[in-house]
Amino acid sequence: MLPSTATPAHAHDVIGVGGFYGGLLHPLLVPAHIMALVALGLLMGQQAPDRHALLALLTAALVAGIVVIVLAFAADNPDYAVLAVAALAGIAVAAGRPLPVALTGPIVLVAGVAVALDSVPQEISMPATFLALVATAIMAVIVTALAAAIATRLARGWPAIAVRVAGSWIAASAILVLALRLTR
Repeated sequence: MLPSTATPAHAHDVIGVGGFYGGLLHPLLVPAHIMALVALGLLMGQQAPDRHALLALLTAALVAGIVVIVLAFAADNPDYAVLAVAALAGIAVAAGRPLPVALTGPIVLVAGVAVALDSVPQEISMPATFLALVATAIMAVIVTALAAAIATRLARGWPAIAVRVAGSWIAASAILVLALRLTR
């Protein structure tokens, strides 16, 4: 016999965890998000003088993305933008040259908004959705800041080559996944 009551679906919960804690886990467990955030962090680490401004820009973009969601805007396939950011940031990291903020800034802005738009949980209440998105933004900034700190420490000698290799792997992975999704 089937039960006569149904429970709300939580299709976007992370391993069965919803709300604030699910939001914290979300950027760590979604491969496109972790690739984009690590690539952004590595890129920020290579942009030593501007890394704090770029991290503040990412924070502002995440907040803007949350505001857009709260205003009931939804985007089709924001994961494509997240993968594109991972590819572009990975390519920039692999190049190993400092870039002007005029080039890195737009990548960071798109990343923040795209990660927020791609992190909308299947919550029934707006407060629960808001808490999950705030937690996602917090973890996104933490992951990016940690990757930037690591890249800054590894800025000289062979460790700098390892950072560039990591950027190239992220770019290659993101490009392959994006190509597979676009050919479906």
